[in-house]
Amino acid sequence: MFRLHMPMEFETKAEALEWFDGLRRSGAIPAEAELYEPDALDKDRLGITLRDLIVRRTGDRAEQTAVRNQIARRPRRR
Repeated sequence: MFRLHMPMEFETKAEALEWFDGLRRSGAIPAEAELYEPDALDKDRLGITLRDLIVRRTGDRAEQTAVRNQIARRPRRR
């Protein structure tokens, strides 16, 4: 198995999701993929941190770790 690591930096998760969604719309990333926060196993096995985001098949990780779901739940500032 090969893994592709693309170090990219974004100010917010929302910006990362916007970039990710653009790739999905263009077909560069499959529609079945989703952007997640890493879980404890990812951190131990892959050595990534809480500041990293990962791409996995939709439904492959806990629903609450999907960046899209976190942004949708966040209360809007007034």
